[in-house]
Amino acid sequence: MIGYRIPHFGLKRQTQQIKTQLLDATEKALVSGCWNDGPFAEEFQEWLKQKTKTQYAVLCHSGTQALEIIAAYEVSSMPENDPYALWVYDKEAYKTIRVPNLTYPATLNAFFNAGLNVELCDVDSDGIMVQNTDTENPKLECYVGLYGRPIPKDRFEFPAIIDGAQHWLVADGDVGIGMAISFDPTKNLPSSGNGGAIVTNEKELYDFAIKYRDNGKPGHYETGTNSKMSEQDCAQILVRTKYIDYWQSRRKKIRQYYLERFEQLEQISCFSAGCERHADQKFVLRVDPNIRDELYLHLSDHSNIDVKIHYDYVLSDLGVSDRCVNKPDILSAGHVLSKSVLSIPIYPELNDNEVVYIADCVERFFIKQRLNSSVF
Repeated sequence: MIGYRIPHFGLKRQTQQIKTQLLDATEKALVSGCWNDGPFAEEFQEWLKQKTKTQYAVLCHSGTQALEIIAAYEVSSMPENDPYALWVYDKEAYKTIRVPNLTYPATLNAFFNAGLNVELCDVDSDGIMVQNTDTENPKLECYVGLYGRPIPKDRFEFPAIIDGAQHWLVADGDVGIGMAISFDPTKNLPSSGNGGAIVTNEKELYDFAIKYRDNGKPGHYETGTNSKMSEQDCAQILVRTKYIDYWQSRRKKIRQYYLERFEQLEQISCFSAGCERHADQKFVLRVDPNIRDELYLHLSDHSNIDVKIHYDYVLSDLGVSDRCVNKPDILSAGHVLSKSVLSIPIYPELNDNEVVYIADCVERFFIKQRLNSSVF
């Protein structure tokens, strides 16, 4: 038994390890006198382009706003008179975007805020949105790399916006029209506050985003908003970019250990199993819905491990989904998954003893379950 609670996120540990470098970077940003749109932001954007294998990168205030900006670009560029346009026969279909039912509400909010109709769609066993099988009625799509799994290449048949908040580090250039990135403190590459970005290979989207995030400057012919990352945030996150490859390799090592330990446990499956190119943003177990909450209590209350549920609802459960044009029923795969998932810690600052202890606690629970069932 470990004599302290193991946190779900390692931000405090990470900060202690690189505190001096973070403070030094902060001082450099402050004394420069340029607190927005300066050299640190420019350097970070260049790093992002190289890391994501894209031509353009634009920083903004959050991953949600990144999605909103991409959606606003799509709305602004709706074809009106082009007889060869993909959407010319059904303008309402063009205004509708397909969104996976199992993801965080920020994805849904972004498209409502941009004025799009939303069709909630079911997910497959990996949590990735199912394809549109109606090839005669294509729609704009948004794919989410749930828990860190990259989007399969066969999903890019129709124009797609990519919510890369959880998987962008392994997107490998597959960014669709544009990919939204989040630097929320819970993500693999965290900002000290908030932050997001758009990466794309489309010059038109890049030009639109640059203007939109700066209230329509320079000409103010279009509307926009104020959405940027500060020089302090960029200076600090650049420190973290020096460690991200090591952090990712450590996450992968922890994932592989968990997979090996849980391989013989028939009662669970792991969402990252069989996916070598995984971002390891979360390590999610799938268990019988009848024992999920019991496992949660076993780990959280009895074993002192901070576990989470991502997510214990689907978007169609939320009141805001009444605005959706369509949504899956309660027997859909996404609904079942939402009652089955449980996330255990996987951050790189976990030490080996903690990783072994977490795996031991999960294993003991299911051994106890098996023994109890054999009694009856």
